[in-house]
Formats: sequence, structure tokens, C-alpha cells
Amino acid sequence: MNNLSDSRDCAFEAFITNLGKYNEGELVGEWVKFPITNDKMQEVFKRIGIGRRYEEWFISDYEFHIPNLYDLCGEYESLSELNYLAGKLITLNENTEFWQAVFDLGECADSVKDLINLTENLDCFDFLPGISDEYDLGYYWA
Repeated sequence: MNNLSDSRDCAFEAFITNLGKYNEGELVGEWVKFPITNDKMQEVFKRIGIGRRYEEWFISDYEFHIPNLYDLCGEYESLSELNYLAGKLITLNENTEFWQAVFDLGECADSVKDLINLTENLDCFDFLPGISDEYDLGYYWA
């Protein structure tokens, strides 16, 4: 069981795309590792042409290390919220099996804001690895 913070330099990645260029038929963008500093994000914007003629961007793809997060993040997410979420995720000691169990419970989230809230309330969950049914749970408590 690997912890999320083990051997990773980021919580997740997103492909930031220049919307103006995309509408003109050209895919101009860059993979960004989150969390990221404001200065580094500004450098990315400069490299992909955001800030001069083109001002709009969108996220065309994500790469997550935690299962089930891909469907919760959209094209126009707040970069500040994504960065905050990444900062929370990178410091957590929970493993991917824990996250899978939380999402299987249906207690997960529908947005990035809900995911942030979830990371701040993980103490509300008890995780017992290897227990998959009521029999196993009863045996554990006995």
C-alpha cells in the first residue's frame, strides 16, 4: 500500500490549453503538476500564449494518482482550488486503498470544493483494510 505522498512530486497533473488557439484549430498547451506556485503558473501561461492576444484557457485532460477523481474535475475548474486541493492531497498519509473505500461508500464529492472539504474531514472515516463484508467486520470486532 503506497501512501499518496510517497515517491511523487505532485498530487495530480492537468493539461492547460490555450482556448483561443484551440478554437483556431491548434492544440497549444502544457502539462502542469499540482501543486504549483503562482510564478511557475504564470510561466506556463506565457509559454502557451496566455496573456497577450489570448486570455482564456481550459483544462483538456487530467492525470490522477487517486482513483475516481477524474470524473469530478471539469474543463473550467479554478486553478486556485485545484492548487489548494493538490496541496492537501500531497500531505495526506492515506493510501489509495483508503481513497477507494471512501469513494465506494458514496460519501465522496461532486466537485473540487467537495473534495477539499473531504480532505479536511477524513477523520470522520474509519478504515479497516481487508474487511469487505459484515462477517469480516464481526470477526474483527470479536
